[in-house]
Amino acid sequence: MSITKPDAVFGRTHEWDDLTRFATDPTPGLQIGVVRGRRRHGKSFLLEHLCEAVGGLYTLALRQSRTMALARFTESLAQTVGYRLGVFSDWVQALDTAVEVLSRGARDGPPLLVLDEFPYLVDHSPELPSAIQALYDRRGPRKGHPPAKLILCGSAISVMSTLLAGDQALRGRAVLDLRIGPFGFRDAADYWEAEPGTAFLVDAVLGGAPGYRDIVGDAPGTGAEAFFRWLERTVLNPSHILFTEPDYLLAEDPRIGDRAIYHAIWQAVSGGASSPTQIGGLVGMDAKALTYHLNIMRDAAFISYGQDLLLQRRPVITVADPAVRFHNLIVQPNLIDLELRHARPAWERSRKTFSDKILGPHFEEIARSWVRRHGAEAGLDDVGQVGTTEVACREHRGHEVDVIALSRSAMARARGGRITVLGEAKCTAKQRTLGDLLRLEHIRDLLTAAGWNAAETRFVLFSRNGFSPDLRGAAASERVHLLDLDSLYGDASVRAC
Repeated sequence: MSITKPDAVFGRTHEWDDLTRFATDPTPGLQIGVVRGRRRHGKSFLLEHLCEAVGGLYTLALRQSRTMALARFTESLAQTVGYRLGVFSDWVQALDTAVEVLSRGARDGPPLLVLDEFPYLVDHSPELPSAIQALYDRRGPRKGHPPAKLILCGSAISVMSTLLAGDQALRGRAVLDLRIGPFGFRDAADYWEAEPGTAFLVDAVLGGAPGYRDIVGDAPGTGAEAFFRWLERTVLNPSHILFTEPDYLLAEDPRIGDRAIYHAIWQAVSGGASSPTQIGGLVGMDAKALTYHLNIMRDAAFISYGQDLLLQRRPVITVADPAVRFHNLIVQPNLIDLELRHARPAWERSRKTFSDKILGPHFEEIARSWVRRHGAEAGLDDVGQVGTTEVACREHRGHEVDVIALSRSAMARARGGRITVLGEAKCTAKQRTLGDLLRLEHIRDLLTAAGWNAAETRFVLFSRNGFSPDLRGAAASERVHLLDLDSLYGDASVRAC
């Protein structure tokens, strides 16, 4: 059964379809779904509207005791069914009763029960996954019971990602594992109702988490002064909730106790440290001793590990959340001035850092995202893995490649694979010139000589500030693509010369 997505839900078409398909599936017995994602990505908003659409019961767990949580759950259930149900002594009894009474009152489809912020419940009731396993074993698809749906949702990624792993109680018992991520850069621009130049700046500061607009308000106006004023009243304002956003993010993960080491790791990685050895040197810990903390941050999606597509080398560690990167590079070094409300001099000192360490890397990431998500609109129709690499060159002491894409059939780091895209992404005030295209052609020749299938690769040049006449004149081939911000953000005049 198809359920129209509510007007209040922006985007999330695929996620809505997956959720409604799960919620209305007539398969007999209990089915379990897991929804996970970072804070402020809109999971709860989506699930609340799902429950409204199908008449389900949505319950949001709080940080409270086991007894209080059971009482809260009982009260929510009573309000939904319209009568009191007594007192539950444990979760086995509570969940079994909930499914039973919701099934009796189901309207047009299976009853739906959503337990949001599930990790809060597990924190004081570690037996809860086993209780759900017992519920499933009694009411599963082969037990002759009517259809029923249970969704477990949470922001603690490390907890939610292990629910279905290894020897965990729910392993093999869920049919839905939905990950809610941030908006892509184009959806984020539409969500903020911002033109490309402004949308890019907002995305570089806050990323694509839709929840930030609820606490920030509208996007800044155009121009440098409007952007500063927007920063001054939000992320640079010590009274604003975003001023200490990294603290709130770390609080999501129950495994993180002493937050100082994790803040230090974030700060080191934001500053450019990209390996355990480099991070350890800045933090003051041996790389091996740091492994446990890095694994926690990776599992919680606080840091990312990027693999070189062509070379066998250690992954490059980066900060996953733009808001955290901005905090560590701009807010933290100017903390005293910002707390004294001296935002203007703090921002003026930080503009070069913002340009070099935030806008530049973010523009490169958007360029890779464009190739991955939207390259087909410019004829790049054989794109598999997209990433970065380094190419050895005796003449120039090597080249860093901002954007490289392999064909769908090629495996990363398997020499001989077909390279379909080579790209350069520059966020500087200068226009890109013919020299940038010649550099990509030189890199292609080096890769071909090294045994890679790069002879037919396409070249893509990304520029925040346009292209010189000589480059436009030379790019008279369908194998060369020039993209500025308007093109990246979906302007109809995508330039594929």
